[in-house]
Amino acid sequence: MRLQILAVSSVITLISACTAPVDRPLTVDGPRAFGYDADYAACYNLASGFTDGTPREGATTGAVLGGIVGALDASDGDKIEGAVVGAAAGALIGSAEAHEKLSEERRDVLIRCMQNRGHRVVG
Repeated sequence: MRLQILAVSSVITLISACTAPVDRPLTVDGPRAFGYDADYAACYNLASGFTDGTPREGATTGAVLGGIVGALDASDGDKIEGAVVGAAAGALIGSAEAHEKLSEERRDVLIRCMQNRGHRVVG
């Protein structure tokens, strides 16, 4: 039963993490300035390459917390199985949340880059 719950929650988590905010069109206050497309391409490449180790940290933290909760929640006395299932679920959820945070940070990098190049980007 736990494996079924883990499988379903994993699929839901991974599907929800598929939308990348950095790929949404930018909102510009007024007409686009000269050179917008070239600047957008350069800023998009910069933002796409931005990383800060967040997904790895999220997966590790999620696995540790999930393992502890899984071991404490084991009703049939099998603490090791509960810890393993909890750690796997925690790692998946923690990683998905960290990827979402990183995607939002990449969007912020894109917006700031465009603003620093003189474009009136508001979001």
